[in-house]
Amino acid sequence: EPTSGLDASMAEKIVVFLKRLASEKKNIIVTIHQPSSAVFSLFDNILLLNEGKVVYFGKRTDAPDYFCSLGYRCPTDYNPADFYIKTLVESPVFIAGGYDNVSENNFMASREAGVQYETIRRNLREEVLHTINDTNNKFPNSSGMPVDKSSNIGILKELYHLSWRNLKIILRNPALNHLRLLQHVFVAIICSITFFQLEPDKERDMAGVLFLMVFVTSLFGLFNNIQVIPTELPLFAREYRSGAYYILTWFFSKVFTEIPASAVLPLIFNTVCFFAVFEVANAVKFAYIWLICYLTVQASTAVAFFSSVLGWTPLHALAVSPVFYVPSLIFSGQFILIDNVREYMEIFQILSFLRYGNEGAIIVFFGHYGGKTYAKKGNATIADLKMDEDALWNKDLPALVGITGMYYILALILLYTRTHFRI
Repeated sequence: EPTSGLDASMAEKIVVFLKRLASEKKNIIVTIHQPSSAVFSLFDNILLLNEGKVVYFGKRTDAPDYFCSLGYRCPTDYNPADFYIKTLVESPVFIAGGYDNVSENNFMASREAGVQYETIRRNLREEVLHTINDTNNKFPNSSGMPVDKSSNIGILKELYHLSWRNLKIILRNPALNHLRLLQHVFVAIICSITFFQLEPDKERDMAGVLFLMVFVTSLFGLFNNIQVIPTELPLFAREYRSGAYYILTWFFSKVFTEIPASAVLPLIFNTVCFFAVFEVANAVKFAYIWLICYLTVQASTAVAFFSSVLGWTPLHALAVSPVFYVPSLIFSGQFILIDNVREYMEIFQILSFLRYGNEGAIIVFFGHYGGKTYAKKGNATIADLKMDEDALWNKDLPALVGITGMYYILALILLYTRTHFRI
């Protein structure tokens, strides 16, 4: 009953929207009381009930002829819906289901409609009972957790349909997408104005800009994805416990649908910032740095997913995420040199994805990748920061992929555990 409590104008807008959905080959069933003539004219088929019995079930356009055959003609200037309701309530033919005064011929259409209605009702009842029996077979204990799955379409098709649904959810929120784009562009412009056209002898400032490019994009990746899972957990729990899909396919559908944003938004940020800050912009170095930023964003997104499952609610996820992100920031190499970290703290340095992103960006820019840098010191800057130029492919990029995979696997295991054991 979607129009309950709405004025005529708003009710018409709601029914127009439902009409558009129906035109897209979707079945829309609506209960409505006292619709306006404009709203009533939007319906294709109507079902009129009185005392629980079918009076009419068929096309809206055929209803006037049917009532006319019973001796009830709708006036030209009268709302058909009001006329039908008034007739059902006041006519002795329909009161208390009394159809004895109506001839068999006049009632033939209604009887056929009733048979059609009863057939539909019986089919629906059988389908519901089949679903209940199937569910009871899958839920033999009181835990409420499925021991089998009803979906037979396969993992790949499940992954496709869930990913497509997630993508549509994202596209239906253009305001949020515009805000995410705006935050990247705005911060990139601030960085560009602050460090515009750095001179060749400003190596330390250049390293700071490279760190900002890695840090800002990863920070946005963290906070833009921290609520992706918690906001849909109630729907996920209901659908999963009904056997709609595997946890694996639902989880990775979330991962895959975030990949385009993780690639495009850092690209926009780096494009604005990189070519404005550095006097001699090298396209190969830019491509390498974008790849490093993308992998770092993927790592921060994995941290966001793990924090989301660990926190389980949006507020708790926000509270948990700094526990994993801040240590990565502290040991990124920007605040303390890599060689100066104490031994008992090295585990935090090893798990710092910002460290590998920062180191990779500095090695690419000041090293030989894509040609010689325009900075005066070049390789000497890498040595001053206690970094190894060969570490990009040997350590930094593999470490970013490994940390991303680790957090995703931990998040998946935790999601499976919390769902099954209701922790």
